[in-house]
Amino acid sequence: MKRNQFGNIRKLPSGNYQVRYFDRNGQRITAKSVDGKSLTFTDEKSARMYLLHLQSDVARGIDPYSVIPASADTLRTRVQMYLDPSAGSRLGSKPLALSTARNYRRLADAYLFRQFDDFCLAQMPLTAITKSDVRKWHSLIQATCTSKQIEIKTRSHPARTWARSQGITSSMHGRLDQDLIQAWISAGAPMIKNYKEIGSGAVQLAQAYRFLRAIFNVAIDDGIIKENPCRIKGAGTPRHGERPILTPEQIAQLASNVPARYSMLVILAAYSSIRSSELLGLQRKHINELQSIITIEHQLTNYASDQDLFVPPKTDAGIRDVPIAKDLMAELIKHIDQFVNDPSPDALIFTTSTGLPLFRGRKSWFVTAKRRLGLDHVHFHDLRHTGQSLAMVKGANIKDLQRRAGQSSEAAARIYMHGSKARDQQVAESLSDYVNESLTMWRNHGLKYLSP
Repeated sequence: MKRNQFGNIRKLPSGNYQVRYFDRNGQRITAKSVDGKSLTFTDEKSARMYLLHLQSDVARGIDPYSVIPASADTLRTRVQMYLDPSAGSRLGSKPLALSTARNYRRLADAYLFRQFDDFCLAQMPLTAITKSDVRKWHSLIQATCTSKQIEIKTRSHPARTWARSQGITSSMHGRLDQDLIQAWISAGAPMIKNYKEIGSGAVQLAQAYRFLRAIFNVAIDDGIIKENPCRIKGAGTPRHGERPILTPEQIAQLASNVPARYSMLVILAAYSSIRSSELLGLQRKHINELQSIITIEHQLTNYASDQDLFVPPKTDAGIRDVPIAKDLMAELIKHIDQFVNDPSPDALIFTTSTGLPLFRGRKSWFVTAKRRLGLDHVHFHDLRHTGQSLAMVKGANIKDLQRRAGQSSEAAARIYMHGSKARDQQVAESLSDYVNESLTMWRNHGLKYLSP
C-alpha cells in the first residue's frame, strides 16, 4: 500500500489498483467515476497520477465528482479567454510573452476566425466542434495556401537596377554617373524588374492549428470536453523550406555592404548563433572581454510602443553565456570603442546613428545590402542558421548547438541543423579508413568468395 498525507493506493486481489483519499472533513472516500461506479487502474503509475489530480482539485475546493454543465462558449470566446490573463483559462501556466500573445491574436484573426460562406469555426459552440469540423476548417484554409511572386518595389533609378543586373558596380545612393546613364540608354533603357516569392501561409497554418489544439487542451482540463478534436496527423508540424546557408565570403560581403556601425552585428549574428533580438539587447555589461564571453539575459522588445524596452529570452534556456572567438571579441571591442559613446554599463551595443534602439522594422540597411549583392532570398535570421550549420561542420554535437543557441529542446535545435556539400564530402572522407580496409580485404579474398 502506497500512502501520502492526502490518500493511499492499494493493490486489489484482481491485480488492479484502487485510490482512497480523505476529504476536508476527514472522511475517507474511495475513488469512483462521475456516474458513481467503482474506479480502478491497471497500473500503479496511473493510480498515483489520479491521486495527485484529486489532491489538486480538493485543495482548490473543487468537487471532483460534480458534473460540469455543457458550456455555451464559442471558440471565439475561448480564444479571448486564453489570451486574457485575468480570465483564468491558463492559471498555473507560464504567462504568455507579449510577442507570443500578439502572434496568437494575429493567427486567430487570420485563420481561426475566418468566415467561409456559411461555415465559421469560431462561431460554433466549443462543445459542438467535432473532428470533422476541424478537418473541414483545415482543408478550406489549406486550399488557399499557395505561394506567389510579387514585384520588389524600389525607388532606385532604373539605371542602377540595370547596372546591378549586368554586374556593373554602382553606388546605391547619390548622384548617378553620367557614363552609367549613357550606357543604360545605349542598352535600350531597359526596365529591370525583380521579384520575390511570398510564402504560401502553410507555416502560419501549422502555427494556428497548434494554437487551436492548445485551446481545446485547456477545455479538456476545465472538464468542458472529453476529447481534443484536433487529430489531423502532421498538421501542427510546419514544413519549412531549406534555409540558405551563407559562405564565409558572403558573410564578409554583407558585413562590408552594410553601414559600418552594423558590420559587427552581421558577423556576430553569423558566428555566435545568438538571436537577433538578443543581439540588439546587448549592453556593455554583457561583454566579458577577458574571457571572450557574451552574456544573454534579455532581448530587445519588438516595438517602440511596448511598455518595456527589454523582455526575457524566448525560453529559460535563453539565459546563457555564449563564448566567441578571441579575434571576434577583439573586433567587437573595436566596434564598442568607435560607436558606443555612452560609458554606462547599460549602454546598448547596437543602435541607430541617432542612438535609438534597433526595433523591428529598422533593418532597411540589411535589405539594401542583400539586394546589392543579389541575395534577395536571404533573411537576417538565416545568419543564425548559418552559424549553427558551420558549428556542426566543425564537429559540434546536438547538445553543443542547443546550449549555444539557447534552445529548450533538442527538437528545436535540430531545426537549425542543415546539411551542406562540404559536410557531405567531410563525412565521405571520414569513412576512408573503413573503405580502404574493406577494399583491401575484397582485393585479397574476393576471388575466394566468388569461387564456386
